[in-house]
Amino acid sequence: MLSSVEQALEYDKIRALLKKYTASQLGTARVDTLEPSTDVDKVRYLLTLCSETKIFHQLHGGIPLNGLKDIRKSLTHAAKVGALLNAEELLDVRKVAQIPVDIYRAFEKRDREDFPNLFAIVDVLPVFPDLVEAISYCIDAEGVLLDRASPELRAIRRKLSRLRENIHQKLEATLRSPEHQKAIQEQVITSRNNRYVIPIKQEARSSFRGVVQGQSTSGATFFVEPLDIVQMNNELHEAAEAEQREIRRILLELTDRVRDNLHQLELSLDLLAEFDFLNAKARFSFAIDAVEPKLNTRGVVKLIEARHPLLEFHLQNQRKSDANSGGDESLPTHVVPTNIHIGKGFNTLIITGPNTGGKTVVLKTVGLLALMAQSGLHIPAEHGSQVAIFDHIFADIGDDQGIEQSLSTFSSHITKIAEMLRKIEDAEYTLVLLDEIGAGTDPSEGTALGMALLDWLGDRQVNTIVTTHYGALKAYAHTQESMENASMEFDWATLRPTYRLQIGIPGSSNAIKIASQLGIPSDILDEAQTHLGNNNVAVEDLLVRLQQTQDELETERALLQEKIQEAEVASEKHTHLLQTLETERSALKQQSENEARDIVANARRTIEKLVADIRRQQASKASIRNAFSEIEAAKKSLKKEPRKKQTKQPKFKVNVGDKVRVKKLNRFGEVMAIKPRGKTPLQILVGNMQMQAAYHEIDSVHPKQKTSNLSTSVLDIQYNKSNTISSEINIRGMFVKEALDLTDKYLDDAYLAGIPTVRILHGKGTGALRKAVHDELRENSRVTKYQLAPLSQGGEGVTVVTFKE
Repeated sequence: MLSSVEQALEYDKIRALLKKYTASQLGTARVDTLEPSTDVDKVRYLLTLCSETKIFHQLHGGIPLNGLKDIRKSLTHAAKVGALLNAEELLDVRKVAQIPVDIYRAFEKRDREDFPNLFAIVDVLPVFPDLVEAISYCIDAEGVLLDRASPELRAIRRKLSRLRENIHQKLEATLRSPEHQKAIQEQVITSRNNRYVIPIKQEARSSFRGVVQGQSTSGATFFVEPLDIVQMNNELHEAAEAEQREIRRILLELTDRVRDNLHQLELSLDLLAEFDFLNAKARFSFAIDAVEPKLNTRGVVKLIEARHPLLEFHLQNQRKSDANSGGDESLPTHVVPTNIHIGKGFNTLIITGPNTGGKTVVLKTVGLLALMAQSGLHIPAEHGSQVAIFDHIFADIGDDQGIEQSLSTFSSHITKIAEMLRKIEDAEYTLVLLDEIGAGTDPSEGTALGMALLDWLGDRQVNTIVTTHYGALKAYAHTQESMENASMEFDWATLRPTYRLQIGIPGSSNAIKIASQLGIPSDILDEAQTHLGNNNVAVEDLLVRLQQTQDELETERALLQEKIQEAEVASEKHTHLLQTLETERSALKQQSENEARDIVANARRTIEKLVADIRRQQASKASIRNAFSEIEAAKKSLKKEPRKKQTKQPKFKVNVGDKVRVKKLNRFGEVMAIKPRGKTPLQILVGNMQMQAAYHEIDSVHPKQKTSNLSTSVLDIQYNKSNTISSEINIRGMFVKEALDLTDKYLDDAYLAGIPTVRILHGKGTGALRKAVHDELRENSRVTKYQLAPLSQGGEGVTVVTFKE
C-alpha cells in the first residue's frame, strides 16, 4: 500500500492507538512493523490468532507479561566475553526470563483445541529455570546482592559488620570520655573519605590526637579520625574492597550464565514481543467492539453495521470528558453505523447527498477497515461482515469538513489518479476510493472526466467508490449495469444529516430547500430556481420524495418483520396445541373402539349362552323368560347410572405418608391418616401443627416413594421457586464472570424449583460466552445433558439444559 494512501485513510492513527495497549517497548516496536498483507493465508492466520487471543483474554485475563522489558541492549553487551551486567540489568533479565514460565502455567490447564495457534507459539517458547533461580538466589527484588550469593561474600560482610561495630564502640567511648568533652563539637559519628570520624572544635585541633580527614565550610569544625581507630579503619577499607571484588566476581559469573543462554533469550524476547502485540490487538478489539471479518479473494466487500474506529474512540473520549465536566446532551451518544456492499452485482458505487452528510466518512470507513483486516486486525462491525484481499487500495480523499482537515487542488487530484492508473494495470483486485470525483474544475468537464474514469475502472473490474455532487454522474450510473447509486440520508424536517447510507437511491444536494429553511429571502430563492430550471428542480423534488418513500417502506418493513416474528411464535404455539389435541383425540378414539369391541364381545357371549340354554331346555316358557330377563339386565348395565349426590371425591390418589400442599396455608404437610368417610377425611401434619382437611383443600400431591428424602420445607421452597423462576435466562452481552455467576444461581434455583428443562440465551458472538457456559455445565453435577437449540429456536445462540430427576 502507498504511504500516502495509509495517511489519507488515517492508518497511522490506528497504529498510534494500538500502541496504547502494549505492555512494553517491545510491543510498541512490533506495532511499528504492522502493515497490510496481500497473502490471504497469512491474513487468515493473523485474524484467527487475534480471535484466539481475544477469547483467552476474555476467559482467562490475557497472556501474562508482568515484568516484560526491552533488554536487547543488555543482551548485546553480555555477548562480549568479559562483559559485566550490573545487578539492575541482571534483575531485568531475570524478570523477562520468568515470563515464559508464567505463560506455560497460564496455558497448562487449557484445551489445545480451543487455542491451537497460541499453543503453537507457546510450544517453542524457551524457558530458563536455572538462570531465573541463579539470579533470584543472588539478587533481591531491589537489585541488592544477597549474603548467600557466595560463602566468601557472607564471610566478608560478617567481618565488615564486626569491624563497624568495634569502630562505633570505640568512637562512642571517645565521645563519652570527660577529657574530650571540651574538644568535641557535636556528639555524632560521621564519615569522611570512607573513614569514620568525629567532629572536633577548631581551637581544640592541636590538643586532640588524630588524623584530620576534612573541615566544615565555615572552618569551625574539623573531622578527625582518632589515632586509636586508624588501623581499624584501614582494615574496614580493605574488607570493603574485598566485598566489591567478590560482588564483581559474582556478577561476572551471572553474566556468563546470561551469555550461555543468549540465543534462547533473544528468541524468547521476539516471541514475548509477539505476545505483547497479540494482547494489544485483543484489547484494541474489545475497545472498539470489533469482530473477525470473513475473507474472500473475489473482490467482495460487505460491511454490516460498520463504524469508523477513530470516530468511535473520539466519542468514547468525549463521553469520558463530559462525565467529568457535567456532560453535553447535544452531543451524539453513538457512532451511526454504515451498511455497504460492493463487488457482487456491481463494482462501482456513486454516493451523493448534501454536504456534511457523511459521504467522506463512508469512504474512509471502507478503506480503513479493509487495511485493518489485511493487517490481521478485527474490524468494528457486526458478525458476517466480509472483506476482500486487495492487491492495491488507492484513496484520493481531500476535504475541509471531515475527520481530517485537508484541501487539494485539481492538479494534485489528477496527479494522484494518474499514478493510481499506472499501478492498476498489474493488479488483479483493486479498491479505489475517490472523494468528489471531477471536482476543482469546470463542472461539465469534470463530469465528462469522471464518466470516462469510471468506465475505464469498470472495464478492469476495479471496485470503485466515489462521492460527487454532479447530477449527470447520478444519471449516468443509473444507465450502467455495473454501477449503482447511493446516497446519505438527510432529515429535511430538522435539516440535519442522519449519516445513514442508502444503496439504490441517488441523493439530492437540495441547496435551495436548505437555504429556504435557514432564512434566505424568498425572492432570492425564486430567482435561483429560475436560473436552475424547472427540470432540475423537479428532479431534486423527486429525489426527496423518493427518499421519504424509502423511509416509509423501511419503517413498514421493520413493523412487518415484527409481525412475522409474532406470527411465527403464535403458529408454533398453535401447532404444538394442535398436535396435543390430535394425540388426545387418537387416544380417545382408540379407547372408544376398545370399549365397543368389549361390549360386542360380551353381548355375543351372552346371546350364545342364552341360545344354548334355550336349546338345552327345548324352548320352554320359563327358559324364554329367563333369556329375556338376562338381555334386559345386560341392557341396563350399558345405561349410565344417574349420579348420586355425594361428597367431592379427590381428583388424585392420596396415601398415608404422601406430602401435599394445603391451599389456604400455602404450605406443604405430610398425610398422617385418612378416614374412610367424612367431610375432612385427611389428617395432615404441617410443621408442628395437626389439622383436618378435605380433598378439595389440597393439591400438589407428592407420593411418599419419591419424596421420602425431601422435607416439607424443601417442597415449600420448590413450589414458590417454580412460580417465580422462568424456564429461560438471558445473559447476552454480559462479561463472562458476571454471566457465569448469574447462570450458576439460576441453575440452582431452576433445579430447586423442579423445572426439568431450561434454556440459556447466550447469543452467538465470538463463541466465548457459549464455551464458558458449556464448561460450567460440564462440571455441574445436577445436569444430565445440554445441547444447542434447534435452528428455529435460536440455534448456536441458545443452549437447552436438562436436569437429573
